[in-house]
Amino acid sequence: MLLDVLIQSVNEFQADFRLLCEKHYPAIHNQGMTEHHLGLALSRRLARTLVEFGHPCDFQPIELNKNNEKHAHFRVSSDIGTVWIISHHFVNAGKNYRDQIFKKIIQWREEYGFAIQPNDLLLLASDHWINRQTQSRNLLHWWMGMLPDHIEEYLAQGITLNECDSQMTQFLDDYFQASPCFIKYAHPLLRSKDNCSFKKYLHLYAVLQWS
Repeated sequence: MLLDVLIQSVNEFQADFRLLCEKHYPAIHNQGMTEHHLGLALSRRLARTLVEFGHPCDFQPIELNKNNEKHAHFRVSSDIGTVWIISHHFVNAGKNYRDQIFKKIIQWREEYGFAIQPNDLLLLASDHWINRQTQSRNLLHWWMGMLPDHIEEYLAQGITLNECDSQMTQFLDDYFQASPCFIKYAHPLLRSKDNCSFKKYLHLYAVLQWS
């Protein structure tokens, strides 16, 4: 039940995100979304969806980085379970930034292990502005384990995607003995000239069920 609500929230978030950028976050085209705005917006969407399904809930920030002035990670609790949301902005797609998302999971388990209940869901949410660097071009394959079906749509927008020799899912399995029960990518922004998705801006989602 909770997973179904979360998946619906992630899907609905794309429309929320476009509206959010139009009204409140025009700087998205400069460098992407801040982790604070991404985590907060996702938490609010999930809370609204839970309430719409008749499940009272609340969401609170959690601290994984004491030096961060604005909270970027959240816990959404309801009568059907808890979703922990860890946001991650890929300033670039290099190995250091990829490793940071795993470090956040480790820190989350160390700091909140006492509160994590069986079957809690962990949502990893990331964004990235695709550029010409090799690690940027293979980020989508690293996250999803495959390239998109309609690769010609990326080529038409001047984007060449490459395969990656490592996989996020393999690292999750090796280090945490966990595999995503839901994984998704999206291009939430639309081009004004034809209303087609703008491929250079990327959202990445993965849900882990903690047991």
